[in-house]
Formats: sequence, C-alpha cells, structure tokens
Amino acid sequence: EVTPDVIIHFMEETKEMLDGMSDEELINYKLKTDSNKIMAMKFLAKISEALYMIRPSDQPIVVLKMVQLSVMHGMSSTSPLAFVLYGSFLASTGNIREGYRYARIAKALLEKVCSRSVAGEVIAYSTQLMAYVEPVQSAIEFHIEGEKAAMKSGRTAYALLNAFLYE
Repeated sequence: EVTPDVIIHFMEETKEMLDGMSDEELINYKLKTDSNKIMAMKFLAKISEALYMIRPSDQPIVVLKMVQLSVMHGMSSTSPLAFVLYGSFLASTGNIREGYRYARIAKALLEKVCSRSVAGEVIAYSTQLMAYVEPVQSAIEFHIEGEKAAMKSGRTAYALLNAFLYE
C-alpha cells in the first residue's frame, strides 16, 4: 500500500536527484538509448494514466519513478509527460512556482525528444499550470495547439480535454 510516508520518501529522492540541475541541463540532458528502459517508461506512463482514474493516491509514485528514470538513464519520448505530471503534483502540494518550472521544462522537452505521442497531454497539463502564473488569456491559447497535437497522435481524449479547457 502506498502511504504518505512512501510518497514523501520518493519525493525526497526525486528532489535530491534534481537539486542543482538547471532548466537548460534538463532540457539538453542525454537521451535514453536502452530500448528496455524506453519501454519501461512507456509502460509506466500507461500505468500512471490508469492510476489517475482508479487509485489517484498511488499515481505520484509512478510519476516520481518516471522522473527518476529520466535523470538516471536519459530522456525518452515519455519524459515530457513525467516532468509535466511532476510539476502538476508539486503544484497540487502548494508549490506552484516549482510546478510551473517543470511544466515549462516538459514543454521544451517535447521538441527536444520529438515526443508527438504525449504532446496533447503535456500541453493540456502545462497550460493549466501556466494559467496560475501567466495571464490566463495568453496561456489558454496553448490549448488550441494541444488539441491539434493530440489529434495528430490519435489521442482523442486529450484533444477533447484541450478543446474543453479552451472553451
């Protein structure tokens, strides 16, 4: 069972790994080349999505593990999703500025790792965080981009989410 102590432990581990790393370092971090690790990240992304629906209290562990794997073994096409979900988690604990930082990193990573498959999700989550820090009018426009990206990758649920959040 995932207890608050377990989540705190994973949070501390993740924070320790990220401490001292600048935005530029993370954005330009090495790419993951091990196909097993890439597949593990994709698997964890799917688990994270399911946990959000059925056991949201357990989702942070998976997200934190994805961030840790990205830092330990390099960035992959699902790393932007890991960082935006990490940012969302930080924001949900009251640390909006730090959450926003990781949302910006996630958006920058989308292009760096050519991650079209998760672009709609990353844009939806990052835009919601942006709206807390930037003027809502400028942030909200990104949902149009998110809708198009999600449709291109066949992720209709996230296309609809972006469209709904824009309206």
